Amino acid sequence: MSFFITYSISCAVVLTALAAQAAFAGDGFSNDSAAVMNNILTRTSIRKFQQRPVEKVKVLALLKAGMAAPTARDLRPWHFVVLSDTADIHAYASTMKHHGEMIAQSPVVIYACGDTTRMMEGQARDFWVEDVSCASENILLAAHAMGLGAVWTSVYPEMRKVNGVSKALGLPGNLVPLNCILVGYPDEAPEPKDKWDESNITWWKTNK
Repeated sequence: MSFFITYSISCAVVLTALAAQAAFAGDGFSNDSAAVMNNILTRTSIRKFQQRPVEKVKVLALLKAGMAAPTARDLRPWHFVVLSDTADIHAYASTMKHHGEMIAQSPVVIYACGDTTRMMEGQARDFWVEDVSCASENILLAAHAMGLGAVWTSVYPEMRKVNGVSKALGLPGNLVPLNCILVGYPDEAPEPKDKWDESNITWWKTNK
């Protein structure tokens, strides 16, 4: 990709972020609050990446953000499997029927898994899905904040995907892959979607 295309994408991302942050300025939001809201509202799913490595310090920061997520009873039932070597990613992607081509073009691949040894018992067992989902969203938001792009591709609960990923990665029996998060420097700048819909809100109160 040429310098000019890279520069244009970077400018588009910055301008979108500044416009979103300006919308909150002077509306009861501090600069820090406006920056957080801007990061949430301007995050988009990025499926095309520049073919350049992501610094390890940033990958570790993503994982740290993921592990800062809320978790039921503080069980932290997450485990992250990370692929960051290009040769390893290409070899792995060649075995995958789902999203293989997209995975092959990703500088970093993170599988967010649930660890069955740290799950609740009974009906509460499925809280691990919520916990690992919260961790995954933290990773997506942290990536956007650091100028990276990311996309969540689903695995669980489709067992053919779960079994395929588990076999390809050689996962131990206690790990269940929830999703695959692809990360890299963006090679596209999709417009953020305005998903605000007040009809999805019910302001509940007792009848008086």
